[in-house]
Amino acid sequence: MSRRERPAGGVEMMIECDKSMIAHLLRNWHPNRLRPQNVPLAKARPRLIKVQNGICPICKKPPSLVDDGKATHFDHIVTVKELADKVFREELTFDEAYCQFWEDSNVRAVHAKCNYDRR
Repeated sequence: MSRRERPAGGVEMMIECDKSMIAHLLRNWHPNRLRPQNVPLAKARPRLIKVQNGICPICKKPPSLVDDGKATHFDHIVTVKELADKVFREELTFDEAYCQFWEDSNVRAVHAKCNYDRR
């Protein structure tokens, strides 16, 4: 599939890719996994934990989330697969899907075990 995207510099480029490539790019587009607001994920974790009162939304256990990337993961409510499908069907541009993937409303802090058990 061919997609035309406009990177931050404003130059349009053509990318040939399939759904798995789109999914990979949505997860890893920016260096150090920066969110669209240029905030590193590591800085978002303590804020999400605080907003969620330390409670994992998957298991609902009493406050037990910690600010540690190995113990507390980020989970996306709308999955990368769902967004990649929308890009592939041309319902969203890559940029729109990337921003939606990393929006605060789509990201939550969860226990690593809870995250792995869902897969």
